[in-house]
Amino acid sequence: MALHHKTRVPFSEAVKITKLDPNTYKCFLNEAYCVGEVPNGGYAASCMLAAASTHLTSRGQPDTLTAHFEFPNRTSAGPAVISVEEVRIGQQLSRLHLTLWQGDLLPQTPWISPSLSHRTVLAYSTHTDLRSFTGISLPTGYESTDAAALPPLPDFEALKASGRDDTWEEPKIPKPVTMLMRSLQNWHFYLPQKEPFSPGVLDMWIRQASGEPITQAALAYVVDSFPYNLHTFLASPELRQLLQSQSDPEGETKETRAKRKDLEERDEQRATLWFPTVVMDLEAKSALPEEGVEWLAVRVTSKQIKDGKFDLDILVRDLEGELVALSHHVAMIVSVERNTKKRGPSSKAVL
Repeated sequence: MALHHKTRVPFSEAVKITKLDPNTYKCFLNEAYCVGEVPNGGYAASCMLAAASTHLTSRGQPDTLTAHFEFPNRTSAGPAVISVEEVRIGQQLSRLHLTLWQGDLLPQTPWISPSLSHRTVLAYSTHTDLRSFTGISLPTGYESTDAAALPPLPDFEALKASGRDDTWEEPKIPKPVTMLMRSLQNWHFYLPQKEPFSPGVLDMWIRQASGEPITQAALAYVVDSFPYNLHTFLASPELRQLLQSQSDPEGETKETRAKRKDLEERDEQRATLWFPTVVMDLEAKSALPEEGVEWLAVRVTSKQIKDGKFDLDILVRDLEGELVALSHHVAMIVSVERNTKKRGPSSKAVL
């Protein structure tokens, strides 16, 4: 099992698309974007949306407005074919059905082996030109709430120089987690040094580790990229207090000590767990500059983590607080062995 991340691959290179015929495209899912043996779901989704954008650019609709992704089979690093079905082509909005295929790919049309190739990701997407979108605008009550406010602005130069300032810091990733979650090495995540600004809420500032700007094409990857210790911020205040007591066990009761020991063991097991996405929805709220941006603010919340499944709501904003994207996930918590086990004999890639 190849777990070591050897070379950093820029996102723009990792999502390159080649047109095979009028409705079929190919890409190569890069191992630098994997969690264990499986490419990050948002990264695979970005490759599909890159094909959709290429497909509709000639019609003047290169931007994704909304997308819904289902992950019926796990993907793998290597070649993939993306088929595009035009559900409805309109003057302002066009809708596509996208399928990402892997396994037993063919070097010529029909490009896949219908009885052997796997549908690994399915999507419905709506496309437009966000920069020419016009219509009524009016403020909502949400905009005056605390939840709509940006978290404190960092000293960005300090974060880039040392990984921290007075409020934010980049957490050190334990080596076992680093080896497993190679996709995380494509990002710098800067998290609150102390308590979450709101209970059960993770606010963070992110930038690409490659130094590339974050473009509209990367939003699906943005909303599916999280620091390894995400769960400690989403935890209830009571549970978070227990987690923090791991580093200061003096004066705790026998009952608290037992709970802390249990939490320590669970934290050590983080590298043995895989959080596969079952469903992911993405909505673009505004267009980033064509040249991209260096920094984005991301807020993550979860309403319930129970019985090995959980939800995530993600809000993405720029430096001015402008909404860039919203996303909702349904995900599972399973053993990493589900990620790394070998596939059946019909999983070879040929294309």
